[in-house]
Amino acid sequence: MESDALNMKNHFYSGWAMDAYPEMSSEDMSVHVKRQIDEGANYVWIGHNNPGEVDASKIEPGLSYAVWEAYRDKRDPRHEDAVSIIEAQHRLLETCLLLNIPVVLPIGYQIQMGSRWNNDHPESLRRSPDGSVIDWGGVSACFYSPQYQADIQLYYKWIVEHFVEPYRSILLMINLSDEPFGGDYSPYAEREFKKRTGLGFQEALKGSQETLYNLGEFQSNYIVEYASWSAQAWHSVCPDIPSTMSFCGHHGREENTMPSVPELFRSAPPFFHPTFDVYPRDGNQATPVKEGDVIMLAVFLRQLAYLSRMYDKPYWLWTTGNSWGLGQASVDRANITDAVVNQIMAVAGAMEGGANLRGFAVWNYNVKRQGLYNDSIEPVYDIEDMFHKLTHIIGALRGFAVKNLVRRPQLAIVTDRFFAHNFIARSRACTWVRPFDFVKLSLPAKGNLPLVMDDRLTFIVQYCRKFDIPLPPYLIYLSSGEGELDMEERNALLLFLSTSRQILLPRDLWRKLQDKDTTVAEVLCYDGIPGEMPDPLLARFFHKKNKPSSELFHFTLDDFEIAYNLSQKKQSLYISPVIPRRRCFILSPSADLRKVVDLGDGKRNGLQLDHHEVALITPPDSKTIGTLLDALAR
Repeated sequence: MESDALNMKNHFYSGWAMDAYPEMSSEDMSVHVKRQIDEGANYVWIGHNNPGEVDASKIEPGLSYAVWEAYRDKRDPRHEDAVSIIEAQHRLLETCLLLNIPVVLPIGYQIQMGSRWNNDHPESLRRSPDGSVIDWGGVSACFYSPQYQADIQLYYKWIVEHFVEPYRSILLMINLSDEPFGGDYSPYAEREFKKRTGLGFQEALKGSQETLYNLGEFQSNYIVEYASWSAQAWHSVCPDIPSTMSFCGHHGREENTMPSVPELFRSAPPFFHPTFDVYPRDGNQATPVKEGDVIMLAVFLRQLAYLSRMYDKPYWLWTTGNSWGLGQASVDRANITDAVVNQIMAVAGAMEGGANLRGFAVWNYNVKRQGLYNDSIEPVYDIEDMFHKLTHIIGALRGFAVKNLVRRPQLAIVTDRFFAHNFIARSRACTWVRPFDFVKLSLPAKGNLPLVMDDRLTFIVQYCRKFDIPLPPYLIYLSSGEGELDMEERNALLLFLSTSRQILLPRDLWRKLQDKDTTVAEVLCYDGIPGEMPDPLLARFFHKKNKPSSELFHFTLDDFEIAYNLSQKKQSLYISPVIPRRRCFILSPSADLRKVVDLGDGKRNGLQLDHHEVALITPPDSKTIGTLLDALAR
């Protein structure tokens, strides 16, 4: 039997992430939930337990294995803290149940089991190649450990009994883990690798390109397999509530390989719906949002949309509404308009890619030291102004998100898995391995070029055939050209060469291709690895494919275009002469309407955008722009 929340799957969800603090009463929680719903939210994403330890007074308390462990043992010195954390979760869930508000409930952080479990089972901890225990904001377990698997399944059963059964009618998803990432060289991981390949880690590191590939593949897919195993384990005890993990979008946009983002969509079971944070920048408040951050984000959002459609996979996003994603302790503090653009980008990317985006949550309403409320930093924006405008906007965007306005992809990008896996293995690292430099893709990111991105060209050809669309006219193949192509990938490349306009690929790969006499595309070659590709070559490849005002970011939402300035200086706004009449609404950094201009004849207009400003450019008879403007004006 499905929960009532799941029977609402035709809805699209947008709301805030909110922490349930032990010091908050039921009345406090009710006030905060009601005001979010009254202003435009339609669900609550409950905050997670970061790190996965037991401390009722910490910044991010929530459910985790360690909390359950201390809760059931009254002799544990952490018992009272565990009781207060669990009771706070119940209060927030009861509040939402009374108000009939859907929720997402997190129950874990990374693969962290807590210090007591770690001390009892040191053989089951994740480790670096040198044998040291991995500690990324807390020590994690190796999920291949039989002890881990047995214990976490007992915990899942307890969650079903004590949290699913009482609140089943409002539960949309269970978030099994937040921010799992990276690889693992622990004994249990090595045992699994040896079972598959016959080699230990050190043997693989000293072996051929093939053994390096196998090791890199294992590390790249470590968290993918953790997600799949966990989803299956959850499904076995609770088949009617799907699960998610909230993956770090910072790793997604900068690495894309640990975990492999394409493999998450391909391999995870259908009842697992991945979530990614997509803030302008995922980092501490002292670091400003920069153009490079949004370039990588624009590419990442389009990749997620393509993967969702290609592999028929629902997914969720976290957007920004606090100082963590807006750099409020930096020298260049982002403002309300930057947060509004972040929400629009999330929805626009899904719409144009034909994705199955189920919803998004704004991070974060009240988390201590960085939330919209409870921030330790005085922000540049008015807090209440941010809350009202952003909550109205996310409510208005639900009307756009359910539309399907797919744009034909113009650019295919291949993040070659052979190169990436060998790069990972040779690095001998467990995280922060960057085979590709996505910042170099500034022109398609700013120029609103619809794109698809996967780790094999074969899959992109399958995508085009699946949806009966032409191959993209432009292709970038990110690789070193090492290794031999299998027949499918070779045929996919030859197909593109015979039908596309322009292809950018490694010179070593071009040399290996046979039957090139059918080539009609212009071929540009580079040497070395993708991250060392010269910028002039990329500029030549993208010549005339980007918007003339290449210093601005451009996006489309329904029948209007968004131009966004993050360049640190004033920029001229170019309006395309193709459609002669336009109306331009310019929003100030605080998302107030600064100017409305009617434009005609496609002439240059002298309009300029300041840093952190945005222009909404519409046909004069736009039927949708008023929805967003009304939301900001309330």
